[in-house]
Amino acid sequence: VGAARALVAQGRTDRAAALGGDGTSGIKADLEYVSHHWQETSFGVWEEVKSHHLDTQVAQRDALREGAWLARRLAQPGTGPHGKLLRQFTTWDLLPRLRARAARRPLTQASCRFACVQFTAASAFLTWADGRGLTLGTCGQADLDAWHATHAEHHRRTVRGFLGWAMTSQHMPRLDIPLQQVLKGDPVSQRQRLDLIRRAVTDDRMPLRTRVAACLMLLYAQPVSRLIRLTTDDVIQQDVEVLIRLGDPPAPVPEPFAALLLELAGHQHDVTTPAGTRTRWLFPGQNAGQPLAAGTMLAHLRTLGFLTGPARLSALRQLVLQAPAPVIARSLGYHDNTTTRLAAEAGKTWNQYAPGDHAQ
Repeated sequence: VGAARALVAQGRTDRAAALGGDGTSGIKADLEYVSHHWQETSFGVWEEVKSHHLDTQVAQRDALREGAWLARRLAQPGTGPHGKLLRQFTTWDLLPRLRARAARRPLTQASCRFACVQFTAASAFLTWADGRGLTLGTCGQADLDAWHATHAEHHRRTVRGFLGWAMTSQHMPRLDIPLQQVLKGDPVSQRQRLDLIRRAVTDDRMPLRTRVAACLMLLYAQPVSRLIRLTTDDVIQQDVEVLIRLGDPPAPVPEPFAALLLELAGHQHDVTTPAGTRTRWLFPGQNAGQPLAAGTMLAHLRTLGFLTGPARLSALRQLVLQAPAPVIARSLGYHDNTTTRLAAEAGKTWNQYAPGDHAQ
């Protein structure tokens, strides 16, 4: 399904349709089997017990959702009259930005999904313009304002990339794109955060890796995209002290979380991939040599009541109240501007702090 999405983003819907199949083979046949048999027991990737496995069920759900999107996208006549323009948008804007991002860090599912959503938004905007008897070249400020006034924030946000590219490449006149509304989630209270930490540390009914991921998010404000890139080498034990490498220098790990982290790292040292090699990921995924997918980890955390966005924001705000923002930034892998801004919002600017090597 991921390969078919990439082909759609490139405007190669014929190749994507070939991957989709006809019900006897290809993606469609696989997903139809899943839709009829998802309630049955199965063997997990790392398990030898035939049962209901959360990893497998999350993967099945994600595959069905992705497949439904692909089916809707291939059913659209969509790219017909606008195929050339959409292919240019994909070739000269979407793909270069994805390649640049991949050069800096591994691409996440969310990044690829957002590129596909932008493609869909561009097609929808062109279809809307057709319905009003417009082309990109004849679209005026009043028309653009009308579109923004009649569409939800999600659609306004996802079409901005296409509109900016169309104006820069002179496919449409220079117009003012209405400002995007920035929605900030409210952080959880400090008491709620501590309750969540206590639950993650003490509730041994939850999977160990979910407990460790929740603690890393709640104690160190780590996003899921960064958690999945951690390796067992990032867990450091020096005599009786346990450290985790999230930035430079590594951050100390308090008990009882340190015991959970060491247990997970030790367990992963004993795990081998289907190819017979040992995994180095702290959170290994189903595919050999690959970490757990960010979407899978998010689903695990949210299913068990850990609201990743608000909880992480609460953790970061609490941390910048306890230590200078530059120290937190370097230790946890954040940019100085991010922690400084949050410190100012929280009312603790640390203006008297002089950054540098204080060990001298």
